[in-house]
Amino acid sequence: MDILTALILGAICGLIGAFVMNLFMRAVGRSFDRRADMVRALGSFFTGKLENAAAVGTAIHACAGVVFGIIYFVIMQSMGALVFPQAIFLGLGFGFFHGLITSYALMFYASERHPLEDYRKATMQEGVLHLLGHMIFGLTAGVLGALISLGF
Repeated sequence: MDILTALILGAICGLIGAFVMNLFMRAVGRSFDRRADMVRALGSFFTGKLENAAAVGTAIHACAGVVFGIIYFVIMQSMGALVFPQAIFLGLGFGFFHGLITSYALMFYASERHPLEDYRKATMQEGVLHLLGHMIFGLTAGVLGALISLGF
């Protein structure tokens, strides 16, 4: 697989991974605590209100999914690991690392500066949920990359 193909497939798989992560985070938010709805929290961080926060958060998260999907796939391609089963394990590992950084940023930076009072107290549970959500993103991108590589 050439680098251009890896870029395109990374963007597509990243978008799908962001969608799956989004579904997981929204399901958790509806079931337990609405503060776990990462997309609404992300959108309201930039809009300062809950109105239209879900749409803004979804757009930002979709763009981030494309970017990180490309990054994941370029790294895997450069390592020669965009193949089955290595892509699955690398995707999961990248998602874990990505989730650690994001959870740290959420708990110690973004929550203190969030414009809405409801989102100013990030708990360890929310941090772990974000870690798990990013692992789901990485796993989804890795599984799709591994399956696609079987055809190339």
